[in-house]
Amino acid sequence: MATLTMAPALTASRSHSDLHPLSTIPDPRIIDGTPSLSRSKSSSQHHPDLSNEVANLSHKLITAINHQTNLDDTLSETRHELDSAQERVRQLEAQAHNHDAMVANGLLVDRKLVEDNTMKLMADLAAERKKRAAVEKDKKGIELELENLTTALFEEANEVNRRCCNLVAYANIE
Repeated sequence: MATLTMAPALTASRSHSDLHPLSTIPDPRIIDGTPSLSRSKSSSQHHPDLSNEVANLSHKLITAINHQTNLDDTLSETRHELDSAQERVRQLEAQAHNHDAMVANGLLVDRKLVEDNTMKLMADLAAERKKRAAVEKDKKGIELELENLTTALFEEANEVNRRCCNLVAYANIE
């Protein structure tokens, strides 16, 4: 940011041609020691408020230039921020587009749907575990009954076999 200040009085070492090589009009700010070119003394004698007014106008001009410079700097900074923000918006829009495409292709799913599915599967698993426990209990009951029946069958078969042997032995005795 550039700030202007009142320029110091120019010295007599600078000539009019040094400042403006193409100008033929003498610069009233240059003090070269000739009384004919010294307007400040003659004008201050005729117009004493003129110096104050020139100083006030110079101050207003410098203030206006400084304000304009500040506005230009702010505008430049704001434009830079706008460009950065627009670039960020483009990046975010691209990310959103990629995300939507991934959702549409089934690569991403809604968390709520996954949680609902998980809860449903957990409930189904608990129900299946209960059913399995009941079936295993029934299976053990059936196995126990089968074992009892098998034992009873073998006992009856042994009893029948013993009777047959006794009958054969009784028939052989007679």
